[in-house]
Amino acid sequence: RVVGRHAWTRAAVVKRLTQWAPRPGVDRNEAIRRWRTSHVPLVSQVPGVTRYVQNVCAPGPDGTDPPYAGLGELSFETLEDAHAALGTAEWQAVIDDASEFMDLEHMAAAWATEHSAF
Repeated sequence: RVVGRHAWTRAAVVKRLTQWAPRPGVDRNEAIRRWRTSHVPLVSQVPGVTRYVQNVCAPGPDGTDPPYAGLGELSFETLEDAHAALGTAEWQAVIDDASEFMDLEHMAAAWATEHSAF
C-alpha cells in the first residue's frame, strides 16, 4: 500500500513482539523445539495474522548467554485486526499451548509498528 507522495513509502505493519524464556522445569532446547514445531500450526490459525517470524536467541559475540530463548514477531495489517485476533478461540489455543513450555509470568510482549529504514 502506498502512503503519501512517494511510491517507496509504505504503510507500517503492526507487530506483536514477544520475548520469552522456558517455563521452569522445561529444558531450553525442548521449549525451542516445541515453539518451532507444534506451536506454528496453532499460530497460523489465528485470524488476521499475516506473518510469523521466530528468532531463536543465541549467545552473544562475547559468549554471554541470551537473556531469553526466543523473540516472536506476529504481523497484522492493522491494529484493529490485532485486537480482534486476541479475542478469538484460536488465540486462546496459542496461549494455552505456550503455557506448556513458556514462562508466561516472565514473558514480555510489546506492540510496534514496523518502519523499514532501508
